[in-house]
Amino acid sequence: MNKILVIGCGSIGQRHIKALLEIGESNIAAYRTGKGQLKELDKKIKKHLEEFSNEDYAFAWKPTHIVISNPTSLHLEYLIKGIKTGANIFIEKPVTGNYSELENATVPLSEIKGYEGVVGFNLRFHSLIRQVKCIVASHQYGKVIYANLTVGHYLPSWHPYEDYRDSYASRKDFGGGVIRTLCHEIDLVQHFFGKIRKVFAKVDKLSCLEIDVDDVVDIMIEADYCKRTLIHMDYLSPIPVREGKILFEKGLLEYSCNRGEIYFTDYVSKQNEVIFKNTEDYDEQYASQMKSFINGNSNTACMLEEGIEVMRVIQCCEESSRTGEEICL
Repeated sequence: MNKILVIGCGSIGQRHIKALLEIGESNIAAYRTGKGQLKELDKKIKKHLEEFSNEDYAFAWKPTHIVISNPTSLHLEYLIKGIKTGANIFIEKPVTGNYSELENATVPLSEIKGYEGVVGFNLRFHSLIRQVKCIVASHQYGKVIYANLTVGHYLPSWHPYEDYRDSYASRKDFGGGVIRTLCHEIDLVQHFFGKIRKVFAKVDKLSCLEIDVDDVVDIMIEADYCKRTLIHMDYLSPIPVREGKILFEKGLLEYSCNRGEIYFTDYVSKQNEVIFKNTEDYDEQYASQMKSFINGNSNTACMLEEGIEVMRVIQCCEESSRTGEEICL
């Protein structure tokens, strides 16, 4: 029987627990310190859990699977502890606060990369994103010419239950900042277009928000199968947005996660046609992600080595922003 230990029970940790319960897992334990913004577990999931407040007791429970969903600044510590247990590991994105932490870890980076872990880039399991991936891979519209991906949230209204100034997303010591918190789009570039080869970026704090991290990021990326992708991320969009455009030889594909639709416009008819409409509930992607993790199906999931590569890209983006130069990976 699977024994699943969830480390950290903030909003995303509790979402993973709900997903695990939804797919039929019943032997779940939670290790939580109670220091986060959410002091109490949701009553709907609390009754299904064994709870630990002592780390030694939690690992002595001998989990077969570990879900790491505590603050980013603690990820690496618990990743290494998890690797030493031999358990199957799922770790929330980003893998660490900084790539340099991985380079200086007590366990060699090659060993960490080689571990069969999974990183929580849940968008890969969104039905709309899965469809975009299939279209790109099929080459039905020809070669990709360029892409433009946009994501934005207004940080002060993102988590109504907490003061945004205290959230992990707004604090450097917690591994926050928009480039880390909203790094799904960096992963989507490697998921859609292959290995990232070059980046040129501006990573800035431009607003009046009371935070000590970046809140606006623009990146130009060269990848194996798309020579130019532009990514925009921000903490300032009044209405949440997550969308993309991909120009193919035969026309323009546009997708909107907000509307749940994919459109295609060809060069002949010039008609903007809806070619896919999402019918899944938002939380289904989390259930699909957990099912993939538990069953060991890695066809869609972001594996640990890929998640670490996202951290390397982030490091290169920050270097590019400091130096004003394009950085080769």
